[in-house]
Amino acid sequence: MVRMGRPNQVLLCGIFLLHAGVKGQQPSPAVQAEVRQGIDALERSNFSAAQEHLSRALEADPNLSEARANLGLAYYADRKYAQAIEAFQLALKQNSSLEIPQTFLPLSLAALNRCEGALPGLRQEFSANSDVKLRRILGLSLQRCLFEGGEQAEADQVTQKLLAQYPDDVDVLYEAGQIYAKLSSQVYLRLMQVAPHSPRGYQVTAEVAASEGNWQGAIDAYRQALKLDPALPGAHLHLAVLMLEHSTDPNAWRQALDELDAELKINPNNPEAEYEIGEAYRKHGEAEHSIAAFRRALGANPDFVEARVALAKAYRQQGKKQEAVSTLEPARQAAPENAAVRFLLVQLYRDLGRSADAEREQQAFKRLQGTPSGTPRSNPH
Repeated sequence: MVRMGRPNQVLLCGIFLLHAGVKGQQPSPAVQAEVRQGIDALERSNFSAAQEHLSRALEADPNLSEARANLGLAYYADRKYAQAIEAFQLALKQNSSLEIPQTFLPLSLAALNRCEGALPGLRQEFSANSDVKLRRILGLSLQRCLFEGGEQAEADQVTQKLLAQYPDDVDVLYEAGQIYAKLSSQVYLRLMQVAPHSPRGYQVTAEVAASEGNWQGAIDAYRQALKLDPALPGAHLHLAVLMLEHSTDPNAWRQALDELDAELKINPNNPEAEYEIGEAYRKHGEAEHSIAAFRRALGANPDFVEARVALAKAYRQQGKKQEAVSTLEPARQAAPENAAVRFLLVQLYRDLGRSADAEREQQAFKRLQGTPSGTPRSNPH
């Protein structure tokens, strides 16, 4: 996983301790000037200058705990974590109530992978710090330290909190993906160590082969799994999809239909199996069978957008334009960012002479596609 990088200027602004005095003592004008210049440099993200000014102030007066905390912040922002740790620890020794060291000392320790020392502070600050940007960085550092320390349950809790609080943050999403991918790999590795020739073992082998583009190897592994356990959930479906998409046998689609029927015997309300049956029939010109399958898929899951699109296309091909619109419009509410839904609605509204509705959907489609003109870049069928 990535390490937390340099804090940006927006993050640092507003958290400096502007007062350099100590209780019962006022620094000399020269020292105060160095501190002010150091803080000004921090605000400009000139971290080396900040370090120089604040270090000179502390050479003249080592008791300036606030200035030392700001020096630690300058080191942290410059990724000089060892120096930051030393400055923060001494600042807290001088004044245990300082907020900057309480937050950035554990972050500095985590940045150097000293997670055992960082965890208590990260836990405290992540739960208590009110600054949204700081809490994000604290959470990401806490998440990494917990996971790398083997505390997976707590790491998962932190991950879920981060995803809830920062649902569109790319770093949060990336780190969550990294954690769950690693957990998945660890679990599958354990499965293959325990029972490589079990139905689930062959299922994992099939999924790995498919991910590598070894379609025949994946098909063979699924067949091995089903030979051992014909009722293995999902295996008939995945085997059928591979056969439909990658088999060179012209009769493979009929064999795939048999696999899909077997899947439905295990799970009679499987919308994905019904959808694949509909697609198989559609591609081979059997419209009535495809429509019936798509309708069954929507009966099992009315929010299945792909099935709505497929059924609307099938109705349109039969000239049933109004039925197609009625089928497709709920998909617009369920998936407003789906370009294929918008494009098909454009076509259907034009078919029905609803030019204003067609234009509205065209504009939505253009926005989703990012095209500069009114002509779609491609047909998303």
